[in-house]
Amino acid sequence: MIMNKRLLAVLAVILLAGCATTQRTTTYPPTGSVSEPPPSTEPRGETSRLPDRNPPQVSGGQREQPSPANQPLPPRTAEEASSPAVRSLLGRADTLARNGNMDLASSTLERALDLEPRNPFIYQRLAAVKLAQGQPGQAESMARKSNSVGGDNPFVRADNWQLIAEARRTAGDRQGASEAAAQAENYHRTSLQLTR
Repeated sequence: MIMNKRLLAVLAVILLAGCATTQRTTTYPPTGSVSEPPPSTEPRGETSRLPDRNPPQVSGGQREQPSPANQPLPPRTAEEASSPAVRSLLGRADTLARNGNMDLASSTLERALDLEPRNPFIYQRLAAVKLAQGQPGQAESMARKSNSVGGDNPFVRADNWQLIAEARRTAGDRQGASEAAAQAENYHRTSLQLTR
């Protein structure tokens, strides 16, 4: 199967994003930034929220709201969100995909899902592999599943919407690809605000 340059670029971005390690020095959301995620064009019931890691304390009947400075950033990479076993499988899948062994990469990612079925980064990698295999419908489905389990994580959603845009473009849906690309850009801007 011959993959076009755009598809290879998208696949490379997703695979390299999972390998990146970055230091977190800011809080989620930063003071003075917009705390609401960009509007979603996903069907109702498709989105979910990340669990509140710092639930408000109840004192005297009053609920104290956690300050934005106390909320950590959501995970930006698979490295931050995955167990050592899953990181190993992701590394193997990345190597297989770079070498063009998409079927083996896919089965390796399926094994990772058996270990961590709520890890959005695994579904995201699987979406990239499905796209490389010429299965845009499956790629979009996997990217949407990643959005579903990833909650409001803009780092995950930006890459997923980019994958959805490419899947729609590959399937000949120009309008849908344009809408998905706009969503990707909205989430990318939000993720940049969080890292400032």
